[in-house]
Amino acid sequence: MEHKVTRLTHGAQLISKFTNPSILSPITLLLIAFTGSSNATEMVSWVAVIIIFFVLIPVVYIYLRISSSKNRGKSVIELTTFLKRHPRDILTLAFLLGLPCLAFLSFLKAPTTLIFAIVALLAGSIVTAVFNIFYRVSFHLTGITILILMAAQVWGPVFLVLLVTIPLIAWAKFQIHDHTIPQLVIGVVVGVVVSLATLYLFGLRVIG
Repeated sequence: MEHKVTRLTHGAQLISKFTNPSILSPITLLLIAFTGSSNATEMVSWVAVIIIFFVLIPVVYIYLRISSSKNRGKSVIELTTFLKRHPRDILTLAFLLGLPCLAFLSFLKAPTTLIFAIVALLAGSIVTAVFNIFYRVSFHLTGITILILMAAQVWGPVFLVLLVTIPLIAWAKFQIHDHTIPQLVIGVVVGVVVSLATLYLFGLRVIG
């Protein structure tokens, strides 16, 4: 029985690791930039902005924040774990990096699909971070829910099939004691509400 529990926990940890929205978010945004560009120059400029504001600066910021601590994070997973435990840092990054990122992309005439995806992710991060100051809510499920709904909006309703992964991810987070069921449910609800509100803000028909 103990061996079975250990295997379940290991499986849950792998699911949590490979569905990390902090990693999947920039990947998704880069794919949107690739598919939304009409020429190489545009694509390179959008990709550069995404990498700078969603990868390089956040990683440097987090590393500097924890560099003086005894337990220095050496992996991407450890860095993203730090962020989840410090919602005020997420708010700082969202406002200080998110708005300039949107401004640069707008100036570079990035496609609406890329803009509304970033807006949804930033809004989801801000709302969940505010929740986490008072009550712990799953950043993981908020991010994954937004990514799936944005993918469906950008590339077609067929991507809604990915919603079947949400219960599996929720089980994984519960199995490794990261969250309670209410915290997981609220994370999904925040993701859905933020996504629909973003699409409404951009005057888009919901999914499809």
